[in-house]
Amino acid sequence: MRFNQPERLTSILTKTSCLSKIQDRTNALRTLDKAINDLLPSPLNQQCKVANYRNGVLILEVSSASWLTRLKYEQSNLISSIRTSILPSLSSIQYQINPNISVKLAECNFQKSKSSLTSSVITPASAKLLYALAENAPEKLKKQLIKLANHAK
Repeated sequence: MRFNQPERLTSILTKTSCLSKIQDRTNALRTLDKAINDLLPSPLNQQCKVANYRNGVLILEVSSASWLTRLKYEQSNLISSIRTSILPSLSSIQYQINPNISVKLAECNFQKSKSSLTSSVITPASAKLLYALAENAPEKLKKQLIKLANHAK
């Protein structure tokens, strides 16, 4: 490494370079993953992703052993669907368990719920109702209702 010379960015990104081959392979696996997720039933497609494809063998990662069992029930339908629509050269499917898939899915769902919570706004009509409710409420509750109603935009 220490005797390597700096290279131009254009020479790294040419069609014959190693980086472009890696990028092409990544794009092919990404499109294969999307196509296979479209073939799988709804709860199962979120728990499964394509890890690799080589020598006619498709390697799928599954989030847990229970989802793997469910996927194996779908295996014969999945193989025939993949052979007819995507990969005619598919010979078999291998499975690996990767618990990080469910962790990433949980993080994604948490981020979605967090963003939806921060975007909620109290409407002026709701604020008027809160002010009206605060008029007849005990003092401690009255302060909290008014404070909540002041968040209206």
